[in-house]
Amino acid sequence: MNKLRVLHVIGGGEFGGAEQHILNLLSSLPADEVETAVVCFYDSLFASELRKAGVPVIALDRFGRFDVRLLQALREVFRSFGPHLIHTHGVKANFFSRLASRGSGATLLTTVHSSLRYDYAHPLAYALVSLMERGTRRWNRHYIAISEAIAEILHKDGVPREQISVIYNGTDLSPYRQTHLRASDRASLRAEWGIPADAFLFGTVARFVPVKGLPLLVDAFAQLAREMQEGPIPYLVLVGDGPERAVLEAKVREHGLEERVRFGGFRQDIPACLHACDAFVHSSLYEGLGYTIIEAMASEVPVVASHVGGVKEFVTHKQTGLAVSPGDVAGLTEAMKTILQSPDLRERLVHNALTLVEQTFTIQHMAEQTLALYRRLLS
Repeated sequence: MNKLRVLHVIGGGEFGGAEQHILNLLSSLPADEVETAVVCFYDSLFASELRKAGVPVIALDRFGRFDVRLLQALREVFRSFGPHLIHTHGVKANFFSRLASRGSGATLLTTVHSSLRYDYAHPLAYALVSLMERGTRRWNRHYIAISEAIAEILHKDGVPREQISVIYNGTDLSPYRQTHLRASDRASLRAEWGIPADAFLFGTVARFVPVKGLPLLVDAFAQLAREMQEGPIPYLVLVGDGPERAVLEAKVREHGLEERVRFGGFRQDIPACLHACDAFVHSSLYEGLGYTIIEAMASEVPVVASHVGGVKEFVTHKQTGLAVSPGDVAGLTEAMKTILQSPDLRERLVHNALTLVEQTFTIQHMAEQTLALYRRLLS
């Protein structure tokens, strides 16, 4: 049997959930059955990580953001690689790939990782990307939604249900399961962040962008700090970076929380960061799935999470985490207080959540489902 030739296309300027998804997937597909490569519009950290993993990368970073010459460059790549399937990720990759692939004979498949309405808050930006996406859908054969919530958004937006497959993103759980590293991770990171060994540390890992709701988290933590005058002193660490960092730093100063809140910056040692925390807090206003929540669960860190999007499909209130309505600062404060004061609850949530992620969110499961879809689309 000839190998399936699959070419993934993505902007690749960040290293977020979509990029990690591609890296996990392509590192797990059987090399004797599938030949893969990735086209990136930016030659950045993601492209470097792909190369480290032995995945061929074609970087088209010599063009401007919406340079029409990108179309011809993509046509040449498609002609040279000769893919059976072109698998795209993100509005820009979808748009240019759909136009460039016409006449190539390749089948087009798109993975939808998030909701455009929340990715592009400005009305003009949202109108433009919606036009780019909907105007080229006629050339796309099938969609992978990373959650039922994303599938429902696609269906409401006019995509027939038979053209949508739900495949949960798989996570390499092994780095988060290295229990022998936890004590050293915890001690070294707390020392680096200036957090006492016996303090109760809340943490989050996120891009500092509006949809992540991080100002609400800081407000909720400020209220918690005011209420907790006795018992363990709570601290908060925000791991990540992005355009809202200055806003968050100003809010921390406004609440007088400089001694209690730490900015961890962009880091690649996320398992170590999670092991240093006593609880994980997710405050997003929307989430396609919630990679970092799954990683926290795999690290046996109890979770407080906004009950939004795909998160609803695996954070069950008082079973696998504490669920809070999006934007509810008082509810977030109360949930954090409950987690802090209830060691038995923390233990139960951790046990249930770990069982769930080990059954549902493995890379192997994701790779098997994706390969089966590839075969079905080409049969």
